[in-house]
Amino acid sequence: MNPIKITIHGNFFDCQIYRRRLYLWTFDGELKVYDWNDLVESLVSQENDRSVFSFCFLNGSSLYEPVLVQLFSDEEFRQLLMQKIKRLEEYNLQFELDQMDKFLIGCQDVPAGVLPTDTEIYSNKLYFATDEGFYSCDVHKPKSRKYPVGKNADKLWDCNLLSIRANKYPQLALSGGNEGLFEYNIAPESFDDTKLNVVEDHCDGGKIYQISDRHSTYANYVFSSIYNTSYVSNSFLATFAWNKAEQKKRNFENIVDGNKIFQDKEKTNYISWGIQDKIYRAKKNGFEIIKYNPFIEDGEYGDGQFTRLHDIDLQAWKGEVISGGTAYFGNIVECENALIVITSDNKTITIPGPITQWRVYPRSFNYENHLHVILDDKIEIYSFNQDYFVNQNDKSIGIKYSDTKRKQYNKPQKTR
Repeated sequence: MNPIKITIHGNFFDCQIYRRRLYLWTFDGELKVYDWNDLVESLVSQENDRSVFSFCFLNGSSLYEPVLVQLFSDEEFRQLLMQKIKRLEEYNLQFELDQMDKFLIGCQDVPAGVLPTDTEIYSNKLYFATDEGFYSCDVHKPKSRKYPVGKNADKLWDCNLLSIRANKYPQLALSGGNEGLFEYNIAPESFDDTKLNVVEDHCDGGKIYQISDRHSTYANYVFSSIYNTSYVSNSFLATFAWNKAEQKKRNFENIVDGNKIFQDKEKTNYISWGIQDKIYRAKKNGFEIIKYNPFIEDGEYGDGQFTRLHDIDLQAWKGEVISGGTAYFGNIVECENALIVITSDNKTITIPGPITQWRVYPRSFNYENHLHVILDDKIEIYSFNQDYFVNQNDKSIGIKYSDTKRKQYNKPQKTR
């Protein structure tokens, strides 16, 4: 099944999607905020396609509901839904920038007046990094306000960060290059900081802890732990666990070197990345896959927690692997000449470069099936929909969709 794609033509630098709003940073130094739901609704020309548009672009979690998963075991029902999704390929899902004005909530100068190195939206806050430091400002302001994003950003820290990644709990992993790996914990009372140094304790309701002084290019959360990716040294896993005596407290435990995870006898510097239950590492013309299970406690720490699954090969013309990421629908691998998506049903989709920026939203509660790709003159917003028909316990590509995620989705949420 091919993904469905919406294209918006224009020169963009970065993007985010959060609570029915699409955020686009332009190279002109503007931040444009659009009503995403209105944009998608405008594409519906046949009423019997409205629900499928919603499944694809507005509410990605809905098709994981147990009652629908049960229906997908019926071949006739599954084929009907797949045909309806495929029919969306017949639509002209493209916008020129001037056609977007009708959906514009607001346009303003980028916060802090500088294009960000990285951005993340969490709990109605935009967090972003520039060469000058780490900032935050309010988002999702009422439409009646002049500016949809807070015009005055609060500077939280002076460090020049490379990457920001939020967890589903009130924590953000901060990659500081040669400065190391840090975490901004918005709820420090739920954190045992006795093993870690506090580097900033006057932030907006939280503290910044140094997790490691080893190089950090970008990082992501694997359950309650953090997998740190480095382009210049060996990557590692910073392990955390919930305190058995105080279930709401999360304790730092250890640093597990990438060589132990991938069972290497000698140190290697191949790019690797992880999120939730999977850790991946690039190799020449492909990557290898490790399944991570932090709940195994038998034996020495780490024994049995890392299980090698299999390797994936990529065509040589796509070049060396530059970076990677993972969503529920599959694995995203950025190569020198293309962006590759290996879907959870083991299909490969190639998006030719050059790529300016790309994002997935696995911790979202509506947009976890989205892939946003910024190219030279447009942004392409892909909706991947094959994962609803995949056995979540058996797949080796992509994050496993669990009951935990579903229960969180069914609760009132303040985050994505």
